Amino acid sequence: MKLEEHAKHTEELFGIPGEDIHKWLDGFFDASAFDKLLAGQRPAGYDPYSHRKFRHCVEGLEEAYEKFEGKYTREEIKNIFETHIKDDYQGYLPKREDFENDTFTEKYHIATEADDEKILSFEELTDYFQGKSYNYQKKKTEKYSDSFAIRIVLPTVFALILFISYIFLYVVPVFENNMLNQKKLMVKELTATAASVITHYQVLEERGELSPEEAKQRTIDEIKTMRYDSQNKNYFFIIDMTPKMIVHPYRPELTGKDLSNYTDKEDKSGRKLFIEFVRIVESNGEGYITYNWQWKDDPNKTAPKLSYVKGIPERGWIIGTGVYIKDIEDEIETLKMNIFKIFGVITDGLIILIVYFLIQSKRDETDRKRAEAGQKEVKDRYRALVESSNEGYLLAVDGRVIYSNFKLQQMLGYTSEELYQTDIWNIIFPDVENNSKLKEHLTNLFKNDADSGEFEAIAADSVGNHLDVIITTSRIFLSEKQGHVISLRPIIIRKSYLGVETAKSIATDYKPIHDSLIKEIRESNRIGHVVQNMNKLPGIIRKMIDTGAKPEALCMVIGTTYDEVIVRCIELSIEEIGQPPVTFAFLSLGSNARHEMTMSSDQDNAIIFEDTTQAPPDKIRVYFLKLGDRICSKLNSAGYDFCPGGIMALNPKWCLSEKEWHKRLKNVMNAPTPDGFLEFNVFFDLKCTYGNSDLANSIHSQIQLLMQEYPLFISYYAQNALIYKPPLNVFGGLKTELQDGTRTLNLKDALRPIEIFSRIYALKHGIDNPSTIKRLKEIRKKEDIPEEFYKVAVYIFNNIWQLRFFNQIFQHTSLRKVNDELDIEELNDLEVEHLKQVISRISMFRRQISLDFLGRITTDL
Repeated sequence: MKLEEHAKHTEELFGIPGEDIHKWLDGFFDASAFDKLLAGQRPAGYDPYSHRKFRHCVEGLEEAYEKFEGKYTREEIKNIFETHIKDDYQGYLPKREDFENDTFTEKYHIATEADDEKILSFEELTDYFQGKSYNYQKKKTEKYSDSFAIRIVLPTVFALILFISYIFLYVVPVFENNMLNQKKLMVKELTATAASVITHYQVLEERGELSPEEAKQRTIDEIKTMRYDSQNKNYFFIIDMTPKMIVHPYRPELTGKDLSNYTDKEDKSGRKLFIEFVRIVESNGEGYITYNWQWKDDPNKTAPKLSYVKGIPERGWIIGTGVYIKDIEDEIETLKMNIFKIFGVITDGLIILIVYFLIQSKRDETDRKRAEAGQKEVKDRYRALVESSNEGYLLAVDGRVIYSNFKLQQMLGYTSEELYQTDIWNIIFPDVENNSKLKEHLTNLFKNDADSGEFEAIAADSVGNHLDVIITTSRIFLSEKQGHVISLRPIIIRKSYLGVETAKSIATDYKPIHDSLIKEIRESNRIGHVVQNMNKLPGIIRKMIDTGAKPEALCMVIGTTYDEVIVRCIELSIEEIGQPPVTFAFLSLGSNARHEMTMSSDQDNAIIFEDTTQAPPDKIRVYFLKLGDRICSKLNSAGYDFCPGGIMALNPKWCLSEKEWHKRLKNVMNAPTPDGFLEFNVFFDLKCTYGNSDLANSIHSQIQLLMQEYPLFISYYAQNALIYKPPLNVFGGLKTELQDGTRTLNLKDALRPIEIFSRIYALKHGIDNPSTIKRLKEIRKKEDIPEEFYKVAVYIFNNIWQLRFFNQIFQHTSLRKVNDELDIEELNDLEVEHLKQVISRISMFRRQISLDFLGRITTDL
């Protein structure tokens, strides 16, 4: 919808047009590129809807509140914001993650599924399961041509119009022309008949049977009495070559008169009618002429008449007769009426048949669309299920891959196009002993000579690494073709790692392997190469676990690898969209900045860019939003999922100039709120991963300046920290929640009091390092906590983080949903008791905060 249409709709609903809010929502729309698109000049890589992921989502409402607070009430902002988005998405309020689904834009904008044939080709099946969308021009054409009215109704109406046009424009004129020709032929033949009468008496005269006068008189008498037509009023007349009237049944007054100067009264040209008769006979001997004459026997009325005249040389006479045009027209009209009656009956029958056909076609069309919608929904649900799985999936038809999910591509490092190779099975399943049974099974399976099965095998990724996997095959029937689903589940780690104690082996030097991985990531020339190299990280982590690596070492390897992936993604993105207009810094936030990530951590990042007057602010912001979008999408491809809370550089809320970051900090610290504390937690834990570190440092500097301006903030912050309690019930046991029939404990929540503790004291002492352990070490140096307190804190943190880490790996290996929920029933009694003792010590952090910042010890410890 256009801006004015959005404003009109919200004014109709709520009495407020809210043009500025609508304009803000579409603020990143590239109008010039869209105009080129409409003109058929599709800009390279241009997506007319790309601007919508920044604000056309539920997460954008909070930003709208901040932007328009004071001008509108929160309810008005919410109404205008949601109405605009619902108008664009058929009543749906998308989340930012929706825009990463390839089919979302197509579904809610110009979605028209191409008609599938009953039997799909390999290419059509591949496109179908890939969910490929069409380009703008193609979709715009299909939008009209695919409708029922265009495909069914219009051809039917067009056929009916053609039929009617044929009758009126061809059939009727042909009948009229034929009727006129028949009349002309009739008067010619009648004239010839009358001429034979004259010839007859001429012969009698020549034989001597009649005198000349007698022959002439008998000819005149007989011609005078000759009549024809239904009323016997049409007649014959005779003139001589003078011209002089010899006989006229209805105009006796003209008999014997010289007609040389006789003119047609109705003909304004003054044409001498009888002179014309003579001219025709002298020239051709006979012929047709049209003129006005007395209407039959009525001397007071004239009418157009068509006559035929023929010369009789022997007598020096001209004989003629004619028919009135009106008589011809009346006969034609009678013929038309008969044709129309017949046509009307035929048309009524056709209309009844057409209406019946249209009704049936409409029903068939409705059923087809419902079937297509159901089929598409099944496909989308299947794709969503497969894409969210921890297993890799291949869908094959006739032995060729037509679909692969993201997990499989990530696992093996191949793009979907590379997996379409006909010999892909020999590539991903190399000729090793463990694969012999599997390869024999696949050969028979694709010949439909084998049932479904499960095998342990070895898969090879795109760089030649071998992975231990469980292969499961099953049949699926697709569009009259036999298909097969092949799943690959990596064998990464066993359940024995879930306990508190891990396997202990002699420590080995994993640094060279990790350094080699970092080098390969830095040398990757496309995101596919980054993904391929990232597949080596689980193997490195597994070796570290097997050799008893400490949590600090695991955090370091995971965190530094993530940093290198970020840097390479930024470099590749800048190569794609061009150099930035001003200097900037890409910030890692939260656990990303603290290097406390697990193997399943999602993204937390932001961008800060330089303030400048050398370029328009909107163009600068659009560039960095596009850059953030490219970077975050690449990180997602590399295995770092989008942040569910939208804390990413592609979000306008987390892509700000230096002044905007400082202003935002000031708003949070000037008027502390629970939501403000949550934001502060995120951007206080930040690290410059790429770009101008001075911009990142300015945020920490600004925080310290604001601490002096608002000294009470830290007290409020400390008070808020006390809401994070250890997960223990009133009896001192573990406080669990019932999820899917099992008792679970959220390990991330258990870590939060330690993170909060280190953050408050880091804020107090101006410590910039975001790592929880390193903050604790610095706090100990400041003598704010004793040595024993520090050691216990580090032990608690490492113990819970390690348990969280192994729990996620176990969930992944067991094909469960990977999250921070620990199934307590998976632990034995000793492990439960140990965990309870560890968590019970968390109270010491709350006690210390209460004592140091509030001057008291809280009573609910």
